[in-house]
Amino acid sequence: MNKSLVIVVYDSILNSVFDGQILAPLIKKLDNSHYNHGYIISFEPHHVCDQKIDQINSAHPQLKVIIIPRWKFIVPWLLFIQINRLKKIFDHIQTPYEIIARGALAGFLATNALEKIPNIPLTVQARGLLAKEYRHEHGQASGCVTLFYRWRAQQYEKIERAVYGNIQKLTNYTIESVSAALEEYLINTFAAHQGDFTRAKDDIPTIKNTEKIPQWRVNTRTELGLEPTATVYCFSGAVKSWQDPRLVIDYFTQRYQENAKNFLLILTPQVKEFKKQLQQHLPQSAYFVAAVTHEQVYQYLAAADVGLIFREPGVVSWVSRPVKAMEYEAMGLKIVHNNTVDWLLQRYGINRTFTT
Repeated sequence: MNKSLVIVVYDSILNSVFDGQILAPLIKKLDNSHYNHGYIISFEPHHVCDQKIDQINSAHPQLKVIIIPRWKFIVPWLLFIQINRLKKIFDHIQTPYEIIARGALAGFLATNALEKIPNIPLTVQARGLLAKEYRHEHGQASGCVTLFYRWRAQQYEKIERAVYGNIQKLTNYTIESVSAALEEYLINTFAAHQGDFTRAKDDIPTIKNTEKIPQWRVNTRTELGLEPTATVYCFSGAVKSWQDPRLVIDYFTQRYQENAKNFLLILTPQVKEFKKQLQQHLPQSAYFVAAVTHEQVYQYLAAADVGLIFREPGVVSWVSRPVKAMEYEAMGLKIVHNNTVDWLLQRYGINRTFTT
């Protein structure tokens, strides 16, 4: 196919989900000849070393990374400089091409950059809720700073409303959501049009080397010093305001009290945060905490039997489709959740352990 695919990223190529959720699906599309060239245009808040850029560029001969400096978001109209830079890049890409913008901020930049470029297909990947996530993260503030956080949340909401509820300016526009609950929220809150939605599927993880899984399991369990009969519970993910490590630790502590052969595997960038809390509840022999690369994740997951997805109740959790849950599924793990994510409820039903 003589067509290029352009992916606009606002949350950095250094983000932990970049390799699995952005780079891998793009390479798959290029390998399958869906597109003859792929571009990743990333707005970066910090300097990205040449080695990282070269690493991504070398992932496929038809792939090119373009970096644009990113300033801290204040209000929508101040994004005009970055919009103009993006428009100039679009102007230099040989048509035909399609655009995928990951998230509302990338969608806002892309929709405005395309305003005078007709008929370019644009897909905005709705992967979360900017304003709600910001409010949740800063919900414990008090005093005058609360007013500032409220104002900041309103600016994020303006971005979301412009992207999801004001699409008349473009003629070839799609919103790719991750869950039915997210679609419902965007329709009810921002007046998004139901006919403009598709459901994300290209970023669902798959395991290429399934024949290696048994050996991965043996090797990793040997590395961790585990008995073959031990049940391994795994939490893979970051510490966020709606993803409290205490939920994981409290749940596993109960399992450990039931059977001291049970083991907890934590894969997270926040190693120190988890270790600090684990030391207060469990002996060191009962858990292992590590930060691993995307390539290593599945080798460690192969050692596990149960994947844990515990989220704080609220709309941020309810509309999500946890990436880590999809990775658990790809490895055939049993999933235990706490009934706060609609996507998991639709697939696995109510976990009565957590009903109140």
